[in-house]
Amino acid sequence: MDLNKYLTSQRDMSDERTLSNDSFPLAKRITCADGFSLSVQATHGAYCAPRTNIGPWYEVEVGFPSAVPELITSYAESTKFTDTVYAYVPIELVEQLIERHGGMVASK
Repeated sequence: MDLNKYLTSQRDMSDERTLSNDSFPLAKRITCADGFSLSVQATHGAYCAPRTNIGPWYEVEVGFPSAVPELITSYAESTKFTDTVYAYVPIELVEQLIERHGGMVASK
């Protein structure tokens, strides 16, 4: 899965507010084939790098996974692993996590 493509597809790139970092375009929650779900965000207000509304990003913010995300627990802000945010997670790790759960099947 290419998270940069997914995140970019979740925003209106013709909207001047998006391009000038005057808005916070949120991506829909990702659901995987086995039912695992998580929020993945990358905007100028998220824990991502670079901190812009347009990528490509090499680190992203992950939030509130439906189960403990074993690959990224070291990035958690809290030990309540399903009730926290994960800051500056390398995008490749998030892609691996999604693939371990069967890949993305839906976004809500």
